[in-house]
Amino acid sequence: MVPLVPDTDNDDTAPESLFAVLRHAVLDGPGSTPSRVRHVVAHAKLDEVSHELRGYVDTMREHAWRSTDEQVRDLLTVGWSEDQVFELTVAVALGAGQRRLDAGLAAIARAQTRQATEPVTAVPAQAAAWPVAEVTRHAAA
Repeated sequence: MVPLVPDTDNDDTAPESLFAVLRHAVLDGPGSTPSRVRHVVAHAKLDEVSHELRGYVDTMREHAWRSTDEQVRDLLTVGWSEDQVFELTVAVALGAGQRRLDAGLAAIARAQTRQATEPVTAVPAQAAAWPVAEVTRHAAA
């Protein structure tokens, strides 16, 4: 089991370890929303969530700034508590953040692979010497 607080004696403060602690706390830690539901919304398995929750999760996942008080009131009206709505919101945000992080890391890996396989092209001598000559000319003036 991953502790809820990083072990400072181990000095394991790598971002991956800290994110694992956060993920465990949000998805598996104590809460008023069942852990399975938090996992489902974090992984955006919209076909597994109730109809009234589906729209809210989708909005929070893709366009959080478009969420409305009315969406929250609707969830409260059908029986979700304020604590549960908060927990679901945090779980959705965690999942969306993870997807974006994974996409960014994959893009970096693709760029590094492409850069490593592309041949290095030499810069023409005139282009390489131009800035030095320009600086020298201005310094002499």
